[in-house]
Amino acid sequence: MRTTDDITINKIDKLCNIFELVLVIAILFLSFAFQIIYHELPCPLCLFQRLGFFGIALGFLLNLRFGFRPSHYSVVILSALYTSFVALRQIALHIVPGTGSYGDPVFGFHLYTWSFIIAMVVLTTTTCLLSVDRQYKKSLYHLGHYFFKILVHGLFAVTVLLLGLNVISVYLECGFKACPENPTGYQQDK
Repeated sequence: MRTTDDITINKIDKLCNIFELVLVIAILFLSFAFQIIYHELPCPLCLFQRLGFFGIALGFLLNLRFGFRPSHYSVVILSALYTSFVALRQIALHIVPGTGSYGDPVFGFHLYTWSFIIAMVVLTTTTCLLSVDRQYKKSLYHLGHYFFKILVHGLFAVTVLLLGLNVISVYLECGFKACPENPTGYQQDK
């Protein structure tokens, strides 16, 4: 029997998953916009961080489409850990004075530093979400309202579109070989 508390927790979990998914999609969109508008080509570590954010998005999409499961949260947590480690590696490369940095800072931090901060926030909030036991009841989850179904499908479409655009841009930047450490242009520009 579903109680009012169960329904409220289910709505809060859905909202938290949607909020974090929209945040990750916005990050992926902004990183792609920086690449196109400011001609800041992503380095290999930047591409790996984007891959980690796509993994985070996948975990939230699985939760929203198929129901809340610890395995879906595990995808998010492992992807956030991966993203934070790659970002931390890039931070370590540029932390020594005189080694320079990669890209322009945004609000005082470089994108790889923001990537680390956001990955840690996602990791922390997802770990908290994972601990809410009531969301895993079998009978509790269903997609619900028509608006929610459209929203989930729309978020999935946007994520797939961003993934496709990133795959195309990586191909244009690197082709089928290893990406350059400090890319200066796309393959046809060289």
